[in-house]
Amino acid sequence: MKKIHLSFDYKDRHYDAAIRVRQRPQGREFRITTLDWSLERLLYGNQVIQEVDGALQANVCAEKKDQTELKLIIAARLSQYLKIPCFTGDQCLVTGHVEEGWEDLHPVPRHEHHMDWQ
Repeated sequence: MKKIHLSFDYKDRHYDAAIRVRQRPQGREFRITTLDWSLERLLYGNQVIQEVDGALQANVCAEKKDQTELKLIIAARLSQYLKIPCFTGDQCLVTGHVEEGWEDLHPVPRHEHHMDWQ
């Protein structure tokens, strides 16, 4: 099993994450382990990102604002690292603006820009 180590900023602090990569029949699965106990508890139950059709799929729960923010930041960093697009629902997260805050992630429709990332 392969591991990826990423750094990211969340709420004005710097953190690290270890991401285990598993090959599944439908694509790779990325299981996030943050190297901070409070963030690990925050992500509990929603720490998996799937690769679907050559793009990352970051499923989030809008009602859990802090968890959503954290997962989208990590998903965007993983997207940058792998150089593949990342989607939540049918919206692409343009990763160049992550440093400005998770609210600044620009939604781009999946069907219009999917090939532009490759």
